[in-house]
Amino acid sequence: MSKKKVIIIVSAVLILVITIRTIYLNIAYKSKEPKEQTKITQETANTEIVTQNEEIEKTEEIKEWKWQKDSPENHNINPIILQNLHNTYDTTQIFSSVIVKDGYIIDEYYKEGYNETSKFILNSASKSITSSLIGIAIDKGYIENENVPISKYFPEIQSSNSEYAKQITIWHLLTHTSGINISDTENWDEWRNSENWVQYIFDAPVTSKPGTVFNYSTTNTHLLCAILQKATGMTAYEFGKKYLFDPIGMESVQCEKDAQGISDGGNGFIMNIYDMLKFGQLYLKDGVWEEEQIISNQWVNASTTLQFKRLSGSANYGYQWWVRTFGTQNYAAYFAQGHAGQYIFVIPNLELVIAFTSNHTGSSSMYWQFVNQIVSAYQE
Repeated sequence: MSKKKVIIIVSAVLILVITIRTIYLNIAYKSKEPKEQTKITQETANTEIVTQNEEIEKTEEIKEWKWQKDSPENHNINPIILQNLHNTYDTTQIFSSVIVKDGYIIDEYYKEGYNETSKFILNSASKSITSSLIGIAIDKGYIENENVPISKYFPEIQSSNSEYAKQITIWHLLTHTSGINISDTENWDEWRNSENWVQYIFDAPVTSKPGTVFNYSTTNTHLLCAILQKATGMTAYEFGKKYLFDPIGMESVQCEKDAQGISDGGNGFIMNIYDMLKFGQLYLKDGVWEEEQIISNQWVNASTTLQFKRLSGSANYGYQWWVRTFGTQNYAAYFAQGHAGQYIFVIPNLELVIAFTSNHTGSSSMYWQFVNQIVSAYQE
């Protein structure tokens, strides 16, 4: 074979080998490519999932409820009147005052050393909190209704020589018409210093037929807390935390209790002014918070309308709420009132909630004047 033929044969073999190798590499690359693409796609999906989770967390943070603020002018309230009120507050023992209109905080006042996180004991404004808890207990079936005799929870009453005592119902406790002859003015220290508050109450005489005489006494509310504890197995505070405070974000709430561990729901709830306003706003919205019915509409209405007409005084009574009108147009209103000037005012027709914390020992008429001025600041 000639040298020329050998070169031609070798060259042909080399070309064939190169061609086969190129074909093999192409096939191998194509078979590998989908796996690489799948890997890239999965990594992208994982990244998207992480991003979506982060967005969900951000959305949940945004949805966390907090008070929104706006100017009084945007809600038809004259700011000059509010500023004049601030000047007046400076001369009083008021610690803080906050106004909510149409669901927005439109005015805030704090004396030096106080702010929206400062906690205050509500004193008798606590009674309105306890009323709401009784309503929730009825809504949820723990208590049948407000007309149940209290002897169901205190069977020892059945052996009492007093026929009046046997007639006392939850309604009578709610309206301070139980007939139990104990007064906050005359018996306060003796009752509060006793070893057993409930026993002290039952040792007192029942001197009027239940439902006939209004006698404002924190002992009535304390019996409501004792009944609530017997009916639910929880203190009023624990029950409130489960069904009221936590669901609407009243995070500052605390409550004192007696020696037997019964919540002092007639005098001992503690909270900041923002949580006072939340409670008022809940009632303004007929017991609904963020589309959830916390307290039944029926209970809210019954609690905040006239249940017993008093023979004297500037306000009447519902279920542990005071009832009266404000302003020249006599807007219907209701309010929680506590010793030394702890107040939650609700004026439904104006979508208005007003709270005060104070250390004022004078006449409560000062607050009527303030609320009247706030109402008069509304300009249709």
